[in-house]
Amino acid sequence: MKLTPLAKAFVAAVILAVVGYSGWHYYQGHKPGETGAEKAQEKSAAATGTKSKHDAKKIVVGVNDFGGAYPGVVANDGAIAGAKSRFAAAGLDVEIKLIRGSKERLAAFDSGEVDIMLLTLDYLANLVPVYREKNVELKSFLMADWSRGNLGIVATPKIKSIEGLKDAKVATTRNTPTHYLLLTLLKKSNLKPDQIEKVKSNIVYATKTPLAGDMFKRGEVDAVAIWEPHLSQAMAGGKGRLLVSTATATNLVADVLFARESFLKDHEQQMIAFSRAWFEGVALTEKDPEAAVQVIAKAFQQSLDETRDVLKKIKPTTFADNREFFGLERERAPYLALFEDASRFWQKEGVIKQAADGAATRWLKPLEALSKEHADEKVKEDFKFGKGPRASTPPLLTKSVSIYFASGVDRLDPNAKKLIDEFADTLAEFGNAYVRVEGNTDNVGAAKSNVALSKRRAVALVDYLTAQHGFDRTRFVAVGNGPDKPVGDNATEEGRDMNRRTDFEIIPNE
Repeated sequence: MKLTPLAKAFVAAVILAVVGYSGWHYYQGHKPGETGAEKAQEKSAAATGTKSKHDAKKIVVGVNDFGGAYPGVVANDGAIAGAKSRFAAAGLDVEIKLIRGSKERLAAFDSGEVDIMLLTLDYLANLVPVYREKNVELKSFLMADWSRGNLGIVATPKIKSIEGLKDAKVATTRNTPTHYLLLTLLKKSNLKPDQIEKVKSNIVYATKTPLAGDMFKRGEVDAVAIWEPHLSQAMAGGKGRLLVSTATATNLVADVLFARESFLKDHEQQMIAFSRAWFEGVALTEKDPEAAVQVIAKAFQQSLDETRDVLKKIKPTTFADNREFFGLERERAPYLALFEDASRFWQKEGVIKQAADGAATRWLKPLEALSKEHADEKVKEDFKFGKGPRASTPPLLTKSVSIYFASGVDRLDPNAKKLIDEFADTLAEFGNAYVRVEGNTDNVGAAKSNVALSKRRAVALVDYLTAQHGFDRTRFVAVGNGPDKPVGDNATEEGRDMNRRTDFEIIPNE
């Protein structure tokens, strides 16, 4: 059949329309330059209520100004990639975005404005269950720093120890790293559960960190758990003394980088390159701290002195620190212990409904990929221990542990070793502190013999801790009290049991 010119024109128009629609439909589903991973990410974002607010090729890291982000800024030669950016050299477009408020930072993360977040591990522990309810898995993949003095507790001069807080009114901000620090130290002390609950009932929660400091300065509370610069301000004028900071509790508060699991899996190779460049930033900061300060101060629009002060109170963590922290070569990693302790704290406080398993929140691909490059790297610390703690330095806290020995014996049995292994995690968290190990007995037998026996038992504990857990021997002081420091009534079997104990005193390294 022969078509008329008009019919031919109609058929051509139909064909063009079909081709045009097909092209338009394809373009909507496959934007130019968009990979399958990026398309999947957009679908995932739509499903979880997030929407990308930046170029999909750019990696935006949302950070605070506590110091953990400093190596990233140095690696990037600025907040935006500079001429010497290690990220850019690795083919990455990275922005280090300073968002001081944690709520504002989370809002940016939820909206898709931020891809990677920097927060303390204890804070991540209360986020994981919340995001899981939204079918979003959060994974931590890199440790940025240890806090080494920028968080702490300031108290009136009469309070000398954590146990001294038992009748105190303490100010802090709810569900923050300082709140976590306070709860953790209370638990690790010799305070009984009912005494800890009393302290918690006396906590005064401020809506903002500076307000907590103001309460202490006005004399409305006896102590304040707070971070810098408010920590130093609370001590000004002699009204307060530093009871404890993360300069002593060195391995308790860590900043970590985390992201959605979907993002990390879609960008696995980029995250390996990102982590490598981040560690280069750590090395550059260590090699030339003053040059690092110049870059950081400019990027965050803060003074050079402020930047120097913050840098002194953190430890930017190397690959070796990360290997140890995440447990690439050990079964029980600090990451797991800290995450799960924090998770249980927040559950008990009613912040989360269910505690989370720490192992499920680690994403180790980048560290595993970089392990051969850093095979010979060792963890470095600059703690210096002299001849022992000064007699005038009171213990920060005391923890009594019931470690039983057979009658007249100073050798550790398997059950005793198990108890010591469990307590070793606590000692590791106070890396810059002396530990006085005091052996105690009941009053059965000759007092002189009991003193000698208790000293041998204390020495046996120190020997085990240094041999099996690698602690510096110069940190420890072994003391035998014999029956001279009873806590129970030696006239009863129950009291004698209480007196056959070992006291571990944590003493700041001043």
